[in-house]
Amino acid sequence: MIKFEKGELVKCTWHIGIGVILDIISIEDIRKLKHEPMALVYWWFPKPLEGEGYEDGLDYEYLERLKKI
Repeated sequence: MIKFEKGELVKCTWHIGIGVILDIISIEDIRKLKHEPMALVYWWFPKPLEGEGYEDGLDYEYLERLKKI
């Protein structure tokens, strides 16, 4: 798996926006939540773009879906 750092620009296989990684979820939290590794990402979406879920803002995403820009 690719190693990600805070502040890196990323794209996602499930999004059409560009994001910046704000935080990586810790191993302890992953075990507690029983999830795969995730990151907190701030997403920017191109304008104009219609539909719900395409507003700039914070979201969590699995690291395996992210690609560095």
